[in-house]
Amino acid sequence: MFKKMKLKFLTAVVFCGFLAGNAWATGDAGLRAMQSSGKVFCGTDLNIGTYAYKDDDGIWRGIDTDLCRAIAAAIVGRPDNFTLKHVDAGEAGKALKEGLVDVMLGFAPYSANVELNRQYALGALLYYDHQMFLTRDLEGATSMESFKGKSVCTVTGSEDLSNAQEYSNKYALDLKVHFYKTEGEARTAFLTKRCELLSGNEMQLKGIMEKFGKNSKLVLIPEAIATKPVYAFVDSENVTLQFAVRWIINALALAELKEINSKNVDLYTVDNNTSIKNLLGEDPKLWSRFFLKPEWVKTYVKEFGNYREVIDRNFKQPIKENMLTKDGGAITPLPFI
Repeated sequence: MFKKMKLKFLTAVVFCGFLAGNAWATGDAGLRAMQSSGKVFCGTDLNIGTYAYKDDDGIWRGIDTDLCRAIAAAIVGRPDNFTLKHVDAGEAGKALKEGLVDVMLGFAPYSANVELNRQYALGALLYYDHQMFLTRDLEGATSMESFKGKSVCTVTGSEDLSNAQEYSNKYALDLKVHFYKTEGEARTAFLTKRCELLSGNEMQLKGIMEKFGKNSKLVLIPEAIATKPVYAFVDSENVTLQFAVRWIINALALAELKEINSKNVDLYTVDNNTSIKNLLGEDPKLWSRFFLKPEWVKTYVKEFGNYREVIDRNFKQPIKENMLTKDGGAITPLPFI
């Protein structure tokens, strides 16, 4: 009897181990596919230059470009082995599920319903942005008070919609909301003058101004109605990739906290700090457990900088929340131990 019970117990242990191994392998499928292809595909809105654009030399620039480069450096060992694909925010879940992109960057919505429906999984907080209003030049307008009763284009079911309605109610603006399925449809409706206002992230609205504003007299109204976190997302089944992206972005902020930058990364003295040894790959074990390249931080920071350098290069006007907490901001890097 004892031998039979022992055999059943061992069989159960082996079976559970098999299931756990399969679960890990399934969760790691997205990461393994990226390493196998040697390239990372990042989704963003290629209509908005502040997210991603090509300069006069044909080199990709922009905040999402730099963050995609960091992910590529960590996963495939080459910061230049990435491809940016246009994905409307409302199509992020579909693009991730169908494998069109590996990671969605930029302004895809996140809410309780997104979480419950497992449309995609939150990988990392990238940065903070402000929600504002864009309009066409209105003579004498100096604030939102001038737009009482006007119409605003926004996306149905979005955080932008909720914030705009709350702001309108709070200040008795009686804004007339026009709903659209996607960011692209809302933008087109505004540009074709179906509404007087467009609400969205500051970087997004400034990108629209740069692309379309020369002949249409677009104006960004100075009031920021909300501070919005902007995230990286992955397919909800790619658990290991989800964790990896989180710690990749954290590494850039931790480098800033430890004053490791593009000018000193080659000379930085690790001493006996375990977190820094792990971060810079001096001890490769922890990065290897994430299936990432142990020395990617050195490679990336030397060429593109730490979190502060990336943010400063891409944000023409600083947003306080994108500073470290020690400097009065909201970015709090975790130790890499």
